[in-house]
Amino acid sequence: MNLPKTFVRRPVTTVMVFLGLLIVGLFALVQLPIDFFPEIEPPIVSVLTLYPGAGAQDVEQNVTKIIEASLGTVSELKKITSTSMDNVSVVALEFEWGTNLDEASNNVRDALEFAKRSLPSEAEKPMIFKFSTSWFPVMFLSATAEENYPGLNKLIEQKVADPLKRVPGVGTVLMFGGPIRQIQINIDPKRLEAYNLNIQRIGQVLQAENLTLPAGSIKMDRMEYNIRVPGEFKDAEQIANIVIAKSPTGSGLVYLKDVAEVKDTLKERTINVRLNGGRGLQLIVQKQSGANTVAVASAVKKELEKLRKDLPSDVKLEQIFDGSTFIVNSINNLSEAIILGGFFVSLVVLIFLRQWKATFIIILTIPFSLIVAFIFLYITKNTINIISLSSLSIAIGMVVDDAIVILENITRHVERGARPREASVFGATEVGLAVTASTLTIVAVFLPLTFLTGIAGIMFKQLGYLVTIMILTSLFASLTLIPMLSSRWLKSKKEEMHTHKKFQKFYDKSEKLFSAIEEFYGKSLNYALNHRKLVLISGALIFIIVIGLFPFFGKGTEFMPKSDESQIQIYVELQTGYNLDETIETAKKVEAIIQKEAPEISFMAVRAGVNDQGFSSALFGQKEGLHMFNVQTRLKRKHERQRSVFEIADTLRSKLKPIPEITQLTILTSSTMFGATKPFAIDIIGHDFTTTTKLANQIKEIVKNTPGTRDVDISRSPERAELQVILNRDKLATIGLNTATVANAIRNSFYGLTPTRYREAGDEYDIFIRYDQKYRRQISELENIPISTMTGQIVKLKDVAKIVEQFSPPDIQRKNQERVVTVTANTEGRSLGDITNDVKAAISKLEIPQGVSLEYGGQIEQQQDTFRDLLLFMILGIFLVYIVMASQFESFLDPFIIMFSVPFSFVGVFLALLITGFTFSVIAFLGAVLLIGIVVKNAIVLIDYINITRARGYELRDAIVHSGKNRLRPVLMTTITTLLGMLPLALSTGEGSETWNPLGITVIGGLTVSTIITLIFVPVIYSLFRKKLWIKQVD
Repeated sequence: MNLPKTFVRRPVTTVMVFLGLLIVGLFALVQLPIDFFPEIEPPIVSVLTLYPGAGAQDVEQNVTKIIEASLGTVSELKKITSTSMDNVSVVALEFEWGTNLDEASNNVRDALEFAKRSLPSEAEKPMIFKFSTSWFPVMFLSATAEENYPGLNKLIEQKVADPLKRVPGVGTVLMFGGPIRQIQINIDPKRLEAYNLNIQRIGQVLQAENLTLPAGSIKMDRMEYNIRVPGEFKDAEQIANIVIAKSPTGSGLVYLKDVAEVKDTLKERTINVRLNGGRGLQLIVQKQSGANTVAVASAVKKELEKLRKDLPSDVKLEQIFDGSTFIVNSINNLSEAIILGGFFVSLVVLIFLRQWKATFIIILTIPFSLIVAFIFLYITKNTINIISLSSLSIAIGMVVDDAIVILENITRHVERGARPREASVFGATEVGLAVTASTLTIVAVFLPLTFLTGIAGIMFKQLGYLVTIMILTSLFASLTLIPMLSSRWLKSKKEEMHTHKKFQKFYDKSEKLFSAIEEFYGKSLNYALNHRKLVLISGALIFIIVIGLFPFFGKGTEFMPKSDESQIQIYVELQTGYNLDETIETAKKVEAIIQKEAPEISFMAVRAGVNDQGFSSALFGQKEGLHMFNVQTRLKRKHERQRSVFEIADTLRSKLKPIPEITQLTILTSSTMFGATKPFAIDIIGHDFTTTTKLANQIKEIVKNTPGTRDVDISRSPERAELQVILNRDKLATIGLNTATVANAIRNSFYGLTPTRYREAGDEYDIFIRYDQKYRRQISELENIPISTMTGQIVKLKDVAKIVEQFSPPDIQRKNQERVVTVTANTEGRSLGDITNDVKAAISKLEIPQGVSLEYGGQIEQQQDTFRDLLLFMILGIFLVYIVMASQFESFLDPFIIMFSVPFSFVGVFLALLITGFTFSVIAFLGAVLLIGIVVKNAIVLIDYINITRARGYELRDAIVHSGKNRLRPVLMTTITTLLGMLPLALSTGEGSETWNPLGITVIGGLTVSTIITLIFVPVIYSLFRKKLWIKQVD
């Protein structure tokens, strides 16, 4: 089927096809949600288990190991890691990419059923979490108060959190850090002993008394009455007056108030939130899966304006972080790049063709390619995000290439006297095969990206789909719409200049310029053909020198370029053993320094302590402890400040490090999925704590002394002092006690227990029992804990045990069921690859103890995996491109000649990186891969036309020169349009631009050098091989 001929004959059908696409595409565009990244569900399942009152080693031994053993046999499991800390066990299962996570979760759930039987009775039911990018918070909010602080939690829940949950698109609203009401029963152990009671007995009484039970019904006459026994507590005073026992003398009753103080108060703080210096709480707003992040954030902000009016005057509700702001700014920057790219492309086409109608015809391929891309996103339930818009920006300069080649050829025939209708059909058909082949070479490079998995798949899969769709759409439009419009609108340049006489001078001058360029190129090509040996040697030397010098003068390799996201996160760890109040005081010092040294910060939130539910550890992988705090800051927008986020971070690092209380300081400048953790990480795997900790400290010093590292840290916190109760099992057996009974007595006395809950106005509050604070300060109080035997006899702990002081870790990490400690570091001023190589060289001189192994992780592992995948796909791309060209030319030799343009594109890549100072990152590597399909297009058009002219009877040398001069303009046009389409991406300075700058720079550098090589080097290679082949055939 001859597409150009068919569509030229059916103009109405052509118009209706493209008009239909336009209408459907605009509908899809309006419906598409906006997000930062495509919604992704990494193959990770986390299991969170709470074991209240247990230390890290107990959690590891009694919970984590049991769960790991049960889950270790789950199918398709790639890696299992865990963290055991006070009260919490987190086990993370990483599966192979492509695993059905629903099925994997079911397998995990089944395996946990067996594990539950072996878990301690005090451990809560394990909870399973699947991670998704939709979990990323849409917004962080803060609420502060002075007078209303005690009731802030309930106030914000009712007045803010509950209304926000009803906002369309909002999934959930989490609250933490606020004051929580609690009925506290503070036991006096001396009075308890006087009445021969223990804390367990009090818990049993309260649980039995705080009940409202139905007791059946009774029929009386014609009425039926339900019988109910209301026994729930009305207030704290009623609780204090509950009878807990008879007096030992038998002469009276013992009330709860006789042995304890009952207080309606606030729960003891384990976490403290400070917002711009004031006390308060934080809220996290999360969206529903598939919801539009920008729309949800906008709706939440509108709702907040209404809610603020109903809050007391001293309650301040502020926005800490708005996830939509960076998304909108980044997308606006990319949208501007697309618009600018389209403008530059249009300008180049107009300058070369010097016809308004011809320019308009070509530019039509841009909106239609974009429209079809939007339709694809809508059908596949994707979003408009930074990846999809980057894909459109990348393709914007390439979608006009086919139209340029075809229209330029049609115009050439019109200029020679052919009628527009015949010229349109013949001109499009003449170069149609070459254009199709050159387009398929780009598809051959981009389409395999859709098969990538892991981090590379997240970044590039959508890119592969979208560019492929847009390029194929532009090819279809070039073979159908372009010939149809050309047949009706196109005139010769002389006719158009006659109509628009004011362009006559511009036409004459520009034509002289283009003719002069063609003549110059013809002479240069003749010179090159006369000095083929010089050309070949020069080309080889350029390639060897540039490629050889890059490792020495380049900036090295890294995973992802650093991006200024206008926020800084600071994580501070103090000496193990600091209590919350001491941590808060240090946090205030840090706040004051930040406010002084970083006036660019517009908002600051400080969170100290630990959330006893352990959700931060489970969901966000953050270390928590009473001796730790983190600071979240929001900066003014990039154009509103003089310093970059990296300069501000360096200033804060230098000012905060001297604070004596701080043992570890980490400053992060990124919160996206590719930069939220430190780039450098090395795992030291081994069971023995002493051995691995010693080696970790040695490696820490090596990393710290390596140029380019910052915030070097060890994941294992220093050991802390603990009191261990060593039981005398013989004595226990003699009096009928066991370990569980003794441990529960200690736990209930010092950690406490919650036997029941107090209900008021639809809300529930814990009734919490334990020893009064003043009786939890001395070892003697621990030794005198009363323990009831089976016969009712009371013995003291010191009678059956001794108490010794030991040291233990506050948290224990494991990897593949082995203990692990990780050394991490930020990087600054040097590439991750260079730093890693230096560290490896230094570590090779250490003596690694037996039973200990080292593994590099973090972004090092991600970089190696992604580079490996991209290298494989580069090789595959080269092979597929060769197959396409061999099929087109029906020759093994011509594609081989054309492929000489590929290695020289890498010369341009490395030169561009050297000049601009960028590292060779995953994004730059992607640019190099994409160039394989882009750079061969010009060579295909050139070699194809040389073969056509030779078939028409031209001698070899004349065919090369004639074809080169004739194809120079379309080659330059397609090259310049692609370069200018990439220019906004390369030069953008807005939010998020740093991520994609290297891609634009590498493509511009590679295509520029490759075009020069294509115009000179490829014809020389062609003449060399074809001349030898011709001589061989003659012989």
